Amino acid sequence: MNRRTYVAAVAGAVMVGAGCLADDTGDDAVVGSEDVTVAEWSGGDLEFGLPPFQDAEELEREYAGLFAWLEDGFEGVEVTGVPTTDYSSVIESVANGHTELANLSPLIYVMAADEGIHPLAVNELHGKSSYHAYIATRADTGIDSLADLEGTRIAMVDPLSTSGGLFPLYMLEEAGFDTGGVDGEPTDLEIEWTLSGHGAALAALEEGHVDAAAYGDFQHPDGDEIVTVAESEPIPLAAAVATPDTPESVRAALTERLYETPEESLEEHMVTGFSEYDPADYEIVREIADEFGLSVSDLDAEE
Repeated sequence: MNRRTYVAAVAGAVMVGAGCLADDTGDDAVVGSEDVTVAEWSGGDLEFGLPPFQDAEELEREYAGLFAWLEDGFEGVEVTGVPTTDYSSVIESVANGHTELANLSPLIYVMAADEGIHPLAVNELHGKSSYHAYIATRADTGIDSLADLEGTRIAMVDPLSTSGGLFPLYMLEEAGFDTGGVDGEPTDLEIEWTLSGHGAALAALEEGHVDAAAYGDFQHPDGDEIVTVAESEPIPLAAAVATPDTPESVRAALTERLYETPEESLEEHMVTGFSEYDPADYEIVREIADEFGLSVSDLDAEE
């Protein structure tokens, strides 16, 4: 399957708009009344769509503390994680109301922003609401810069991974390489898509299957065998979002509870807290997505 087909298969089920990112100022669908509670709105079962960053068991373990914190804050509410198998299904789960909440990576949030979903809060990592993508190599390859990657093989996560695909491709393009983008074939180097987590890309590098690998801040190599070749500009972290029909009172309650999440509830999680959503932070992701043709017309044509 080439990358154009892969991107269409993953994202083609979602209608993506090209306008500004959601600023949470749209009309609210009212469930019962404007002051409906989280329990009333969810029917007591609050489902949280989990993206395919890692395997399902690992994600459920990481989110257990957060779910317990949310449950403690809303009487009569049970929070359940719903693992998804690909990036389109996590968008569909929240955009179509199959789950009340979801955590969307930056690129996937940008692609879903025009579906009417409501951003509640941004993931935070050690006090920061942004992170970086990296391209790294083994210390023994003799690769010292991006220019040295010509003719090499590089492992990436997948085309719709913000830090494991989109931003590394952009870094290589800026360095003068023809990468083929997210839907073509590269001419200056080879790209091996692991279609799995960031750890799989690093493992391919560590085991000598590739000459370099792309990954994000969530996964870093141990020891001195792996060295960084390039680092991206700051990338906004994932956004916790709610369905399009979520009443304002419920959004306010969920946002406040997320802001108040203590670090001890996130000890197993890859993030350390939640902060305020700012649509301007995601414009860089939108711009790079547009640079690679991730638009309505491109996806519609493939659908």
